[in-house]
Amino acid sequence: MTYLTTHLPFPSSSQSLPPPNSHLIISDTVESPSHFAVYHLVSSALGKEKKKIIWVGFRGEGRQSWEAILKKIGTPLPAITSPQFIHISPSSLPAIIPNSTKNTPRLFNENNEPSLKETYQNIVSNINGEGNLIILDGLSELSWIGLTSKEISKFVRAVFSKVKSSKSILVSTLHSDHLPLSSTIIPSKDENENELLDNLLRLGQGCWWRVSHLHSGRSGDVMGEISSHPLTKPIGLDENQKFPYVSRSNPLQYRLEPNTVKVFPKGTGRGFL
Repeated sequence: MTYLTTHLPFPSSSQSLPPPNSHLIISDTVESPSHFAVYHLVSSALGKEKKKIIWVGFRGEGRQSWEAILKKIGTPLPAITSPQFIHISPSSLPAIIPNSTKNTPRLFNENNEPSLKETYQNIVSNINGEGNLIILDGLSELSWIGLTSKEISKFVRAVFSKVKSSKSILVSTLHSDHLPLSSTIIPSKDENENELLDNLLRLGQGCWWRVSHLHSGRSGDVMGEISSHPLTKPIGLDENQKFPYVSRSNPLQYRLEPNTVKVFPKGTGRGFL
């Protein structure tokens, strides 16, 4: 089910996933999480595109929650033993406690210092062949356990280097509650959150989807907004291949339904496209 592709197409032959060598950054707010956008990409990759997915979950949400939701929208996850869907669940448990599975890298080293080295090595070991979809889900949570924005950005840059060498696709998600919902709101002074998003945007070679809640709050028809902001072009794209631009001043709006998401122009309410 590719419910966003009609409104936010990608500059590739399939248009249901970003092109190879690109980085899609998805930011959200606590009141309007971006899970639906990630489910859209996973559904496209598992269904039409038949791509291998490496999902790195920093949010602490297990595979079971993904299984339940994707089954509901008509895209069941492959069996847990399938190489098509790799779930990496970094662990913040002390090093003295044994790992439960091979895909639970440590977020703290033997000196009890936060580190992404083991997670990076685990990701790289699972990139086999070309055309993978790699999802770094919940990068903001890493700052909550003590990692600096510089360390997180360096990690993403290193993963993106491997993504480009394998002609794969990178998707990063993080929170952006510090961003103002309108020009009349004073931005947050959370420097770590500001710096992390800024550093990722400077990596370029892709697009930024900004998911946010309404200043007026949720309604029965509208749960949030999404805008699309192209960054520098991925390597290999022609001059006429562009990511869509949906301005923050005139974003698309959306409403979550039991097994899909309805997307429509701002101000049209139930007049869905």
